[in-house]
Amino acid sequence: MNKIINWYNSLTKRTRDSVFISATIVGLISTALSILGVSLGDMKNASLFLRISIVLIAFLLLCVFVYFLIGILFKESINLTIRNTPVSISCGDIFETSGLRVIGCDTHFDTRIDDIVITKGSLHGQLFLEHGNIDEIKTAIETEANRRGLHKNGEGLYDFPIGTIIRYDSSVDNNTYLMLAMMNLNDDYEAHTNMAEFEHMLMRMWKEIDRVYARKEIVLPLLGTGIARFDDGPKQKDSLLRCILCTLNSSGVSFNSKVKIIIYGDNNGIPLYEYKNIFHV
Repeated sequence: MNKIINWYNSLTKRTRDSVFISATIVGLISTALSILGVSLGDMKNASLFLRISIVLIAFLLLCVFVYFLIGILFKESINLTIRNTPVSISCGDIFETSGLRVIGCDTHFDTRIDDIVITKGSLHGQLFLEHGNIDEIKTAIETEANRRGLHKNGEGLYDFPIGTIIRYDSSVDNNTYLMLAMMNLNDDYEAHTNMAEFEHMLMRMWKEIDRVYARKEIVLPLLGTGIARFDDGPKQKDSLLRCILCTLNSSGVSFNSKVKIIIYGDNNGIPLYEYKNIFHV
């Protein structure tokens, strides 16, 4: 019996729920037919094997139908709750989603968007070039550095602690951005990290967002999927998404507004349904 239970628990949530929902539907239909006085036993010349086969085939077909229906309904988005914080995961473009938009930057919040230091096509680059004003951004960076008592390094840049959030209200598109010190750049301007450092950054990020979000909805991309290089091996989007959710759960932070996680384009095979009730107790 334990082996059967362990095998069942090893199945995906989508598969387990398909079996449970199908069994419930079959049970309800059986109960309704019994009340109406109808049963497979009324079939003349039908052997016990045939009657059992009919029930099993109907159950399997129903399981397949429910399995694919779940896949269709939750292919592009899912809603869940983490520490009383409503969280949505969906596909789209962060620059077209309303809320305070978290944009991953380097720990200097470098403004050199030249495809050498910072890539123009990155979210960092798009914010600075298309959705913000460089002078305004520099002022926001300077203000935060002064608040923290930071001084410029030999390159004339500030070294912000990883996970730092700088709030920037753009006069270009009238949106508010939460610029995140996500990763350090090496001497070749490559963004390197590892999973332990990435988790540390996320834990600090949630606390920093809690400091500045002012009960407004928070929008963040699937962090870590851009030009980040993980020194302990490449990370799948599924793993990064799980890490983001787990750190929110363990951070001790609870928001009074929704957190929207945006996966750019389509979900690229991320099994979103597996995250439904992931932290349900």
